Amino acid sequence: MVIKTGAFRVRGFIMALFFLPSIVFFGNTALAFESPFYTDLGQMNYARFLMHGGEYRTAAREFERVIESFPGSPVLVEAQFGLSEAYYMAGLYDKAEVQYRQFVRNFGESPLAGKALVRLDELGWMRVKRLPTIPLPEAPFRQVKGLKAVQVMLFEGRTIEEVEGELKGLGSAGVDTVILRVFHNSGDRFYRFVSPRDKRGVYFNTSSAPVVDDMLSAVLTAAHRQGLKVFAWMTTRYADYGVEDDEDLACTGYDIRSKGFVRCKGLDLFNERAIERLERIYADLAEYEIDGVLFQDDLVLRHSEGFGAHMEALFKKETGVEMDPESLYLRTDGQSVHYTELFWKWASWKNRRLLDVAGRLKEVVAKKRPEARFAINLMYESVTNAPYALAWLSQDLAEAARRDFDYYSIMAYHRQMGTELKRDPEEIRDIIERMVVDASASVGPEKVLIKVQTIDWSSGEALPDDEVAGILKSVRAKESVSLAVVPYRKDLPLKELAGGGSGADAAATSKEEGI
Repeated sequence: MVIKTGAFRVRGFIMALFFLPSIVFFGNTALAFESPFYTDLGQMNYARFLMHGGEYRTAAREFERVIESFPGSPVLVEAQFGLSEAYYMAGLYDKAEVQYRQFVRNFGESPLAGKALVRLDELGWMRVKRLPTIPLPEAPFRQVKGLKAVQVMLFEGRTIEEVEGELKGLGSAGVDTVILRVFHNSGDRFYRFVSPRDKRGVYFNTSSAPVVDDMLSAVLTAAHRQGLKVFAWMTTRYADYGVEDDEDLACTGYDIRSKGFVRCKGLDLFNERAIERLERIYADLAEYEIDGVLFQDDLVLRHSEGFGAHMEALFKKETGVEMDPESLYLRTDGQSVHYTELFWKWASWKNRRLLDVAGRLKEVVAKKRPEARFAINLMYESVTNAPYALAWLSQDLAEAARRDFDYYSIMAYHRQMGTELKRDPEEIRDIIERMVVDASASVGPEKVLIKVQTIDWSSGEALPDDEVAGILKSVRAKESVSLAVVPYRKDLPLKELAGGGSGADAAATSKEEGI
C-alpha cells in the first residue's frame, strides 16, 4: 500500500494530507477497496488476538468481518466457530446458540462440529438454569456540555480588534467554543495580527520550544469577553520544534519492502525524554486561561512506524518479547503481507502508549486548570473500521473510551470520505449518520464531537453552504452530539448551519497536516 501525500491551500494556509486506502464495515455491508495489507489471515490474526486478550465482544465483530470480507477463504471454518465461541465467552448465549447451530449446518464434517454440539447441549441446560442478570452500578462520570465550536486555522482580522469583531460575530451566530490553533508548522500561514519570531513553533510563551508569537493571551481575553470558550488545538508527536536535528528524539520507521529502518516524521514517543519535553510545553500552555485542549491528529503511528531502541526496550520490559520487525509481517509471493498475531499485539500496545502520553499531558494541564476539558482527534476509520484504524494508525476507539476524554472528535470529512471510499454523496451521508449512532453508542452522545469540512481539501475551494448545512442537519437528526465545521470561514453563515443557533450547530475544525 502506498501512502500518497498531497497539500491544499486555505487562503494561504498549506495543509499536508496523507490519503490512506480503507475498508468500511457496517452490519453486513463491506465498502471495500483493494489493499495488499488487508488479508484474510491478517484479519483472522486480529480476531485471534482479541480472543486471547479476553476482548470477546470485539473479537465477535472481527470474526464477522472475516466471514463478510473473505467468504471463500480457508480460514472461514475457524472464523465461523470463533464467532460462536466469542459470543459464548461474552455471555451472549442466545447469539452463541444461533451461531453454533449455523456452524453445524454449514460445517458438519469439521472436527469442530463435535465441540459445537457439546456447546449446544451446555446452552440448553443453561437456558433452564439461567439466573436473572443483576445490573452493575453505573460508574460516575464528569458531566460535559455539548459544544457549538469553530476550529480556527486563521482569522481574517489584521489586528486583535478586528479578530475580536469576528469573535463577536461567532457568539451572535450561536457558536460557544473556539478551537484555536496554537502551533505553527513550516509552510503554515501566520495569523495576520502577529509579529512572527520563528518559522516553526507555538503561539504561547514557553522555554521548551520556539515561540512564534505570544498571541494566545490576547485571543483568550477577547474570546472570553465575548462569552466564548477557547480550546487550545495543540500538536503532540509533531511538536519537534527546535529539536529536529536530535536523532535520539526522532521517530523511527521500518521500510517493509527493503527491510531497513528509516526516520519518520516527529518525535519518538517511546523516548521518555521526548515525553518530558512535551509535558513542559503543555505545562506552560496551562499557564493561560484556556478552557480545554484538543489533541491534534498527529497522535498516531502507522503500521510501519514506532520502532527504535526505546520502543524495543519498553516492549520487552512490558511484554517479555524481543522485537524483530520481520516477526510482525508474513510475506507472500506478491506485494502483500499478512499481519501476524504479534503485529496486532504490538499495534494495540502502541495505541495504549499513545493514550498514556495523552493521559500524562492531560494530568499536567489539569494540575493548573482543573476545569479544563480534553478532546482527542480520531480518524473516521476508528468508528467505521476498527482493525484498519488500529493497524494503520494505532487508534482504537474502544481503548480511548476507557481513558475518559471529555470529547471524542470524529473527523467525518464527507468529501474526503467520498474520494477515499469511492461512494456518492448520499452513500457517504448514510455512512456518517451511522458513524454518529455507533460513536454515540460507544462513548455516549454527550462526548461525541463530529467534525464536518467546509472546504475541498484538494482545491482549497469553499464548499457550498447548503452542502455543509445538509451534513450538519443529518448529524443533528440522528443524535444530540457536539458539532464542528472545518475550517472556520468568516463567510460561513453559522447561524443557519446551526439550525438558527438551536441545540446543534456549526463548529469549525480542520483536517490539519498529518493524515
